[in-house]
Amino acid sequence: MKQSLLLKGYLALFCILIFSLPFSDVATSVPNIILVLLIAFFPFCLKGKKREDFQNQTVYLYLILILYITLNIVSFGNFNSELSQLGKLYLPAGIFVLSIPIKNYLKELKIFVVLGVFFGVIISMGSIFMYIYKTGDFNFSSGKAINEVLILERVYIAFLCVISFVVSLDLFKHYRKLMLLNIAVLVVFVLLIAARMALISIVLIAFLYMIKKLDKRKVLIVLGLGTILLAGFFMTNKNLQNRFFYKDQDNSFMKNLAIWEPRMVIWPCVYDITKKENYNMINGLASYNLQEKELLDCYDRSIDHKEKREWFLFIKYNTHNQFLDFLLVSGILGLIIFVSFFVFAFWKNRHSFFSVSLILSFLLIGLVENYFHRQVGVYCFGVFLIFLMENRKKSIIN
Repeated sequence: MKQSLLLKGYLALFCILIFSLPFSDVATSVPNIILVLLIAFFPFCLKGKKREDFQNQTVYLYLILILYITLNIVSFGNFNSELSQLGKLYLPAGIFVLSIPIKNYLKELKIFVVLGVFFGVIISMGSIFMYIYKTGDFNFSSGKAINEVLILERVYIAFLCVISFVVSLDLFKHYRKLMLLNIAVLVVFVLLIAARMALISIVLIAFLYMIKKLDKRKVLIVLGLGTILLAGFFMTNKNLQNRFFYKDQDNSFMKNLAIWEPRMVIWPCVYDITKKENYNMINGLASYNLQEKELLDCYDRSIDHKEKREWFLFIKYNTHNQFLDFLLVSGILGLIIFVSFFVFAFWKNRHSFFSVSLILSFLLIGLVENYFHRQVGVYCFGVFLIFLMENRKKSIIN
């Protein structure tokens, strides 16, 4: 009885942790406090667990990656100055280990993913409408206004919407009407805030889901209706037009892309860094601090426009691509291990639409964002590792 109550309390803490992720910007310390509590109770919740419960081949590959990066950094004598970023890399593995006592009860965690993101979206929508009412402005295509209005930075609240979308599809068989409502809210919100990669991810995952679940006739009908609705949103929502096609600028699309898209400056700088003498193709720069310094030096040299240059130096833009981040810090070997993690995860879980969709989601966001550089991104990756576990048994709450 005591063990059962302790396990339920432990599960409740994990559910609260997951629920709190959309609120990471306004309650930064909450996930960390809950993590400390989980660590404290973890040893008392291991009764009946075996060595096999800790074994997961996909997680082993991730452990190899972070071990390699650690040894690479240590070998160049940069360990003390790199501890902060290394800690972020180790945190997902720690979250996975802490989930071992509740590995058979993933349904509850999924429900709290949906609940947390839903409330985060509703609060953000309320903030948007209040902002529009007070200012009369609905231009969220550029600038920092959108991130000040949302409960979490646009790219991450949108990414959490993608995760919630995938989870909702998985829970659809249990709660059809509720999940359908949640999916509708998520899609409308992503369109409202004009989150490009999130929208692309949702469209791609929805298409794969239709192919898997529906016959050809229904796929064509839903695809047609979806295309019409999406086209309607693009025609009526200037934020979407501006975000995708830079319609609010006077120049051609390619010129506007070069002017207004930060990655058009960042990624060429990454290429330039790989050509420098202090970069080793095998093990990279072996330092996150050195990577930041090299990027800032490149911005300072390559950006002619004074205000734009000052902005890049103030923000200290990272690579905005998780794969390029590993390439710079850990070289081609680190990149190969990271890519291998996704390839192996896909192969291991290829028969699970839920797992494949999550893998695809992290692959796509990794093309435009460094989720290992942000607290919420690190926690999301930890949850991702948890959901890749295969053993699922009846809920202890139902």
